[in-house]
Amino acid sequence: MEQERKKSELVAIQIEKAIIEGIYKPGDRLPPERVLAERYNVSRSILREAMKHIAGMGLVRTEPQSGTYVTDYGKEASLELLVYLMDNNETLNPHILRSLLEFRDILEIGAAGISAELKDEAFIDVLRSRLNNLRDANDNPGLRAEKDYELHATIIAQTDNIAFRLLFNACRSVYLFYAEEFYRVPGHFEQTLTQLEDLIQAFEDGDGRRASTVMRSTLEYGRESIYESLDIDIRAVQGVFGGTHGS
Repeated sequence: MEQERKKSELVAIQIEKAIIEGIYKPGDRLPPERVLAERYNVSRSILREAMKHIAGMGLVRTEPQSGTYVTDYGKEASLELLVYLMDNNETLNPHILRSLLEFRDILEIGAAGISAELKDEAFIDVLRSRLNNLRDANDNPGLRAEKDYELHATIIAQTDNIAFRLLFNACRSVYLFYAEEFYRVPGHFEQTLTQLEDLIQAFEDGDGRRASTVMRSTLEYGRESIYESLDIDIRAVQGVFGGTHGS
């Protein structure tokens, strides 16, 4: 039973990846069950379980007497799909990565402004501690990524906005993966420490506008570094989920 469940999950991931990468496009009818089962070398019962999961993600819908069709998931799917993709893919499709990083910009820039305006000394002390933890992370990119995440999560938590916190938590696995790659590049660590010092100074001054500005430049630096390391031409990446859907 456990082996069948694992096979079902593996097939689901393969079909979902094919949909996200555009092999199966929105509106396409998927091949018949028999064909898919043969293609992925599984029984029909295992395939059916995989398709139930894919449908639950909002990627496909079944029309009686017609077949199973790929949905316009950019419009119809929920955040659950994004979280699932982040947890089950080591690296993300460039379109999804771009969307995720732009979402992070909006979330963290806003959170920085809100948190700075509160001018909370206890919060600033915690940030200083988080920065020291990051500084003491030696030459371990993975540990640096974890300490970096903790510092940014502290800023999000300071807003006392549960939606902000849950959305940021959802990004954790991808955040850590790309932050670790970021910290492998010489010079990134030192530049980041300088930016975070400036950010904490803005918090100490209670300057929400400056905190937002510094956070923006910090995130831009990280984003451009990621695009460069992955050799992504961001100008060629248009829109969310491949830019194939209307608004």
